Amino acid sequence: MDRISDLPKEILQRILYFLAQKDAVRTSVLSKSWRYVWCTRPNLDFTHDSFKGRKRDFLSVVDEILQHYCNQRLCLEEFRLCISLLGDDSDQESVSFLDKWIPLLTSMGVKDFQLSIIAEQSVRGIIDLPAVLKPEPLTLLWLYNCNLGQNIPENIPFVRLQELQLCNVLIKNEIVDKIISSCPLLTTMLFLDCEGLKTIKLEKKLHKYLKHFVFCNFKTDGREKCSVEIDAPTLETIETIRIIGSKVQFHGHKFSNLKDLVLQRVVIFNNSIEQSQLRIDAPNINSFHYSGFIILSISSTPWENGCHIFAPASTTSTLGLYIRDVNDAQSWFLRLSKLLQDLRWSNLFLEIAQSYTNNVHVEEDILVQDVINGGNKPVVVEHLTLHISHLSSFLSVLNGLFCICRPRIITPNWFMQENWDKEREVKELCEFFRKIQMMRESGNRKIWQHLKDLTIQGFDESRQEWQTLQVTQLSESALLPDFDRFQVRLLWNDCMVVGYI
Repeated sequence: MDRISDLPKEILQRILYFLAQKDAVRTSVLSKSWRYVWCTRPNLDFTHDSFKGRKRDFLSVVDEILQHYCNQRLCLEEFRLCISLLGDDSDQESVSFLDKWIPLLTSMGVKDFQLSIIAEQSVRGIIDLPAVLKPEPLTLLWLYNCNLGQNIPENIPFVRLQELQLCNVLIKNEIVDKIISSCPLLTTMLFLDCEGLKTIKLEKKLHKYLKHFVFCNFKTDGREKCSVEIDAPTLETIETIRIIGSKVQFHGHKFSNLKDLVLQRVVIFNNSIEQSQLRIDAPNINSFHYSGFIILSISSTPWENGCHIFAPASTTSTLGLYIRDVNDAQSWFLRLSKLLQDLRWSNLFLEIAQSYTNNVHVEEDILVQDVINGGNKPVVVEHLTLHISHLSSFLSVLNGLFCICRPRIITPNWFMQENWDKEREVKELCEFFRKIQMMRESGNRKIWQHLKDLTIQGFDESRQEWQTLQVTQLSESALLPDFDRFQVRLLWNDCMVVGYI
């Protein structure tokens, strides 16, 4: 017997509530009695992808179903909508439907409304979307390549909004201020290349539940100054990427929940004073990523006020540093040594890039003596990635790095010159390996005496494994198609090395 079909309508609706939209619709073919059950359940989830480009069919179906719920006075608790914009005349039709649907959702008592608008290309100058700032039940808002328009409501009633993601959106700064100041339940904020957005201020009295914050500005050329002020101790992840020439300011130090911190090309401010010192208390951090032209100063030990940034042996640290306009190489490497020492208990990954014109000269004897006199030992670096413009000018940089750290793997990359091909790149790679061998044999003994073994490896894509190679093999053209990646693996016998185990 078909006992399921005899269940009360409310029970059937609740069963279908736990199915995906596609599976719920498929129940309509079971029997006549099941034909319309799916469109009476208390949740709906529509995405344009399921209609395979038939945009008008998609709009028509959504409109028909919503009108059915409204006419039948059916309960709709949750409504999820993902709609695409193509940048043509059909988009005006989509916007008109949004203007119609959003007031309906409020009148139907929807408690959870999640809206994603994805434009396949930038339509910021064509489509205005002020309607998306009006629905009170909105809990998630994702906008990609859109323009929120000029007719902005006086009040933005997002009392339930939990997740806000704006990517390549044209928006006024005061609108963002209105949104984030009227959303006490926000847990996630993401802003990527939002034109018109210059400042973001996170306050602990307003953002009591904020866990994830991302502010990325890849397109800025340095003329548009951006500012991010952070005073939200509940944060678990902070990503401020490529805010070139702009500033990040931390108000207060206590970030007990912080797990991931990403800072790229930013200027650090503490107490409104520009500093190279990062002063936050994040004892439970798991990963720290920084890249820029300035070497940060941090501390892995408690300060006088009890603050520290890393818990021992539990952190992955990735540093990307650009050598540019270095007048005092000795001082630059000593600052880098101090930074590596402060991060020595973490799993360290280091990336160094030297500009085309900058020629760094290092006095190895003096640098080694300064490091030793400072009571430091070379720090283990799991992976050292090098971006090289001219090998001859980079060898001094490499010597300086070996004074202060012990890389286990080195991956060299080249800033490609004009008319370079794969064969030329492999020749440069081969020369790089030979130079290291020569430095090992005739270089400063204090630097190289603990290097026990050095091997060259190429990655075999077909076997998904690294293979050990001879230096002479790399010059053979027959091997070029077999390996797309190369690395140097180093084995040190320096038992005094302090680092991640």
